[in-house]
Amino acid sequence: MGKTQCVVDQYVKEVADFSSQYGSDGSISYVANNIIGKPTLYPEYGDFSSAYCLQTYGKWWTKCESATVPIEDPRPLLPPTVDFIDVRYEFPVYPIRVDFYETYHPGSVVRVWGSLEGQGWILLWSGEPQTGLKSMARIFSPPIRQPNHLVNLLRIEFDQQYQKYYSALDSILLVGSTHTASKSFVNSGDSLTSQIIKLGLHTSMCEENILTGVQFLMSEGKLQKFLAEELIQPEDLLREEKADIMNVRVNEEHSTAIAEDTQQEDIVEVAEVEGTNGGYFDLLPEELIIYVLRQLDIRSLCRLVHTCKLLQKYASEPCLYMRLNLKNCWWLVKNSTLKCLSSKCSLLQALDLSWCGPYNAVDTETFMEFIHTCGRQLITLRLNNCHFIDNYCLYMIANVCLNLEELSMANCSKVDNLGFGELKKAWALSRLDLSRTRIDFHTLQLLLQHAGQLRHLSLSNCTQLDMDEVALTLATFSRGLISLSAWKTRGITTRGLRALACIPTLQDLDLGWALSGAITEGLGELVRGCKGLRRLYLTALRTLTDNDLHQLTTHAGQLTWLDIMGTRNVTPEAVHRLLQSCQNLELLDVGFCEQIHSTFVHEWALQFPKVSIKGGLRHQVRIV
Repeated sequence: MGKTQCVVDQYVKEVADFSSQYGSDGSISYVANNIIGKPTLYPEYGDFSSAYCLQTYGKWWTKCESATVPIEDPRPLLPPTVDFIDVRYEFPVYPIRVDFYETYHPGSVVRVWGSLEGQGWILLWSGEPQTGLKSMARIFSPPIRQPNHLVNLLRIEFDQQYQKYYSALDSILLVGSTHTASKSFVNSGDSLTSQIIKLGLHTSMCEENILTGVQFLMSEGKLQKFLAEELIQPEDLLREEKADIMNVRVNEEHSTAIAEDTQQEDIVEVAEVEGTNGGYFDLLPEELIIYVLRQLDIRSLCRLVHTCKLLQKYASEPCLYMRLNLKNCWWLVKNSTLKCLSSKCSLLQALDLSWCGPYNAVDTETFMEFIHTCGRQLITLRLNNCHFIDNYCLYMIANVCLNLEELSMANCSKVDNLGFGELKKAWALSRLDLSRTRIDFHTLQLLLQHAGQLRHLSLSNCTQLDMDEVALTLATFSRGLISLSAWKTRGITTRGLRALACIPTLQDLDLGWALSGAITEGLGELVRGCKGLRRLYLTALRTLTDNDLHQLTTHAGQLTWLDIMGTRNVTPEAVHRLLQSCQNLELLDVGFCEQIHSTFVHEWALQFPKVSIKGGLRHQVRIV
């Protein structure tokens, strides 16, 4: 990058992290890495395997039996979102514009964060999910803030609950300046970045226009004009320097942890001076004070500790910290956060740390100390995308959290079978999510033998498992299982389906992209054995036939959700019979079924208005 280049257009160099992708690791279809580089699909619109596609859409996933119940958060700092992706760029810049190349069901992007290698996050833009958009590709450029901080890492948050089908992105462009004009010569309001915005260069799609405009701004005559109009006196420089120091302090305070560490001794000492009291709060009953404090967000609670003796006492009550949803404020959670909270969480029962501690904001040792201090009464623990979790953490969890009923650690890549083996001690587990982890069959088998209370199990994208053997193990040791997610696993055959048929309590079964071979006989046994089956995913089962649908029509009358996307042999007549027989059906996906044209879908939608029918071929064929 040359020294004279002031404005840089950059496409994603690397995907640093993500919470969801439709594709599987090792594939090139629908995976997060497809967002790297320049757009290859735009302005085309449609379901393309070379785009980055999120795994869920709509609110269906929150209604099924496998869905988790959010830990209540009375006043989240920002509205909760569903998924995220972290993307890294080659050069740090002062951001001017971010362009999202949306090529399928746009409108899911709701938040954009910026950071320099994950060290402190700045909210660049936040908005609501967009609905009612035209079915066409677009470049979405939200009006981002112009921070005085270099950025080379973006976190994009999604809320696709209002989308009618899967959302997809082709590319993300970051436009930024490599430096701002020196404040010694130019007023902060007239920085190079500000001048670029005033001239509208940040909205230009033409690189030539951008470079021409910047050359104009940096020309000798223009700079001399800036100096003549905005010359700053020495005393003004001193005043500005002090203001900058105050701004830095404010920014640091805003981006630091929820609760400051005990370094704020001066504030604490003031609160402890003899004679300090709680003002009119002294007149209120304890129950009323606690009731009021329950309405506050976690950051406000921790700040109250540093106000006065009375509020310090009540804001530290362990009953206020029994259920913590720190996922909703992931950007604030650091080591100091856990250290400060540990003195207040003696009654902690539910903790959601998902997405927290990225890029070494939380380390393994601090988490283990927190669990050792506060984990003895934990019932629910969610650690999705917590990359500080390793084998030692699992050892601590298994030996301290003896009453743990729910453990979720999707995308925790540092744990291997040595750590997973410790979970055999978690005898009370009823819900376990190991999606996209490295667990193997023998370790999982050992774990299942000891988890007699297991009701919900997610193994999505666990590619090292022999799923037929897993099904046999579940039929032996987990006869009370209600939901099983085996999305993008491998090798479930008729043998595995017969084993699952021995679990009569099964209601929610996701076998998307996992089935192989002809399954007519096994599917018949499954639906006859699991009479309460409500949600069934048979996605991309190429060998599915009308006879298989007949089994569902005859024996699975309780179905509310069926996905047979991507089948080749199913006819419209068989689908129509299914719609007539399954009176409780609410969602049916027949996308990319080779014999199901969109005209059939339109007719069925009119005939069965209570069913949300997805798909119907026009011209596209899904490539996998």
